[in-house]
Amino acid sequence: MLLVSIAVLVGAIAVYALTPALLIYWKYPWPIYGAMLASVALALGSRRRGILRYATVGLTGLVTVGFLMVTLFTTRLDHGQLALRPGDPFPDFTLTTSTKHPFSSAELKGQSAALYIFYRGDW
Repeated sequence: MLLVSIAVLVGAIAVYALTPALLIYWKYPWPIYGAMLASVALALGSRRRGILRYATVGLTGLVTVGFLMVTLFTTRLDHGQLALRPGDPFPDFTLTTSTKHPFSSAELKGQSAALYIFYRGDW
């Protein structure tokens, strides 16, 4: 039962780390919280007695509480204000194109229209 609790904990961390596209739209990763709390419950429910059980309960509990604190704290951080408002001029920038040539937004000034497309990049 202790190995199962460690496996559930490691699995929850792996799912959180390896599938950000599934979790990026959630404010709180509730299934991950549930899996981590289940790992603590499995360790507590073990019939084995002794230092190994206490170490497993302590490890799973510490990792779970640490993960909860970090994820709950980061959702409360101030994300700042947008620097641009509707109607503001677009700031100048320079980027490298896919052909490795520099592109500056200043090249498009004075033209009748410019369309900027920024991909989110969460694929």
